[in-house]
Amino acid sequence: MKNLLIVDDNDKYARILGEYFEKLGYSIERALDGKTGYEAVTGRGMDHFQVIVTDITMETQMAGMTMLKRLYKDGYRGIVVVASTGFDVPLARPITRMFFSGIGIDYLVPKTTVLSGKLEFFPMALFSRPLLDFREIESNTKMA
Repeated sequence: MKNLLIVDDNDKYARILGEYFEKLGYSIERALDGKTGYEAVTGRGMDHFQVIVTDITMETQMAGMTMLKRLYKDGYRGIVVVASTGFDVPLARPITRMFFSGIGIDYLVPKTTVLSGKLEFFPMALFSRPLLDFREIESNTKMA
């Protein structure tokens, strides 16, 4: 079974994301903040979670960005998807993509698409089209 970690302090978003990925055959684990997410990955090993879906801003001392930086430093090499409300504004998308492109994030998901149940996965490449099905991402990676 494929393992996925959701790191988000918002129950509603975490539930919707969990349901989406469970339908794709993932075993879901959830962390409420970056600290617990970091501990889940390091505690189970860097290869345990093939995918991490995280919020960037959480009401905690360790938010998603800090967690990701530490995980990459420690050797995590899975797929990282960031679900963000700040990415929901169309004019913010290119800026957000440029900002996150060099730090190992693979895809951005506007939380408005999470709420609608029709997730869009925006690759980091600036002019790439959004992918509407995570299976398309799986087929283009070593997970296939």
